[in-house]
Amino acid sequence: MIRHLSQNSAWRRMVRPIAIGQRYLSTQVSHTSFPATLLHYCPRQRVRLYDHAESDDRPDDLVDESAIVEKNGLVYREPPTSHVSNGAVLYPNTFMMQEFIRMYYDEMLDREDEGKEVETPYIFTIRRGTPIPSHLILINEYMSRFSLRPAQALPLQDLNQALNEFFDKHAKKETASGWLDNHPFQNAVADDALAVWGSH
Repeated sequence: MIRHLSQNSAWRRMVRPIAIGQRYLSTQVSHTSFPATLLHYCPRQRVRLYDHAESDDRPDDLVDESAIVEKNGLVYREPPTSHVSNGAVLYPNTFMMQEFIRMYYDEMLDREDEGKEVETPYIFTIRRGTPIPSHLILINEYMSRFSLRPAQALPLQDLNQALNEFFDKHAKKETASGWLDNHPFQNAVADDALAVWGSH
């Protein structure tokens, strides 16, 4: 099977919030509608966030698919660590997003080659201007990275349901393989090119 190999290792570096003019893109920037067309890599056809406390027992699952469930059973808008988003992670079609998609897809193919049971990964595309329901909030974490989180604390099961209802209504869903075939790496844009990806 064809491997969609990563083009460089820029994604490995920790990306710090950047200044654009005098404004910083940080967790303080939230949106009530999508400010750009954004993509979510889903390892299956439905979102299924899991409790971050189970991460050590789930070596094949993505950290970005985890959420911190507090002792009261709720997932909050602001996680206690910057390594977990507590929601669905999204990017525009940038070089970093392409790196992630290709890496995740290749890892899935490797597991399949090893005889493990795998699910078909999907890319969800949400168009610029899509309204966000009041029980969810879109946070610009840094640079081109966004996350769709609970606006108010929710049980993990309810958060998954809310995210799936949103994507079922608003997302164009394509298999990761089909999306990669139609979106060459060289057609992506730089992650700090806000004026470019923010206008699509």
